[in-house]
Amino acid sequence: MNLYDKPRVQDFQLDGVKHITVLEAYELIIKDEVFFLDVREEDEHEIEYFEFQNVFFFPMSKIMDSIQFIPKEVPIIVVCDEGSRSTKVVNVLNRQGFINVANMDGGLYAWKAKGLPIIKGKMAKAVSGSCSIDSCGCSCDGCG
Repeated sequence: MNLYDKPRVQDFQLDGVKHITVLEAYELIIKDEVFFLDVREEDEHEIEYFEFQNVFFFPMSKIMDSIQFIPKEVPIIVVCDEGSRSTKVVNVLNRQGFINVANMDGGLYAWKAKGLPIIKGKMAKAVSGSCSIDSCGCSCDGCG
C-alpha cells in the first residue's frame, strides 16, 4: 500500500494516521488484498454500501465490540462518509496494536466523485425522495 501522512482530500487529520487514495483502495479491494472496513452507522449503510467480498461493516459506535473480528495480519483500509470517523478508527486500531492500517482519504464522497461502484440500498428512496426501477435499489417496479 502506498500510504501518506497527511490527507490530500479531507481536512480532518490526526498525527500518526496513514492515508490512502480511493483509486489505490479500489485496486486493492478488487485484488482482494485488504480488509476493507466500513465504519459508517447502520442508517448510512442502508442508503448505500460497497459490494465486494472483502468489505466488512462494523459501525464506529460499536468498533470496540467488533475489534476481535478485525485481523491484525492483513492490511486494513478504513472508510466512512468523508474520512473523519475513519481517521479516528484508524487511530484507535493503531493504539490497539494494528500496524498496517490506513484511512481512505476523503471517504465515500471521494469514492463517488471518482465514479467508483456503489450499491444503492433500500433506504435510498427515503433519502432522495424519488424512486424508479433503475434508481431505488430495492428490486421493485418503481415503488409505485
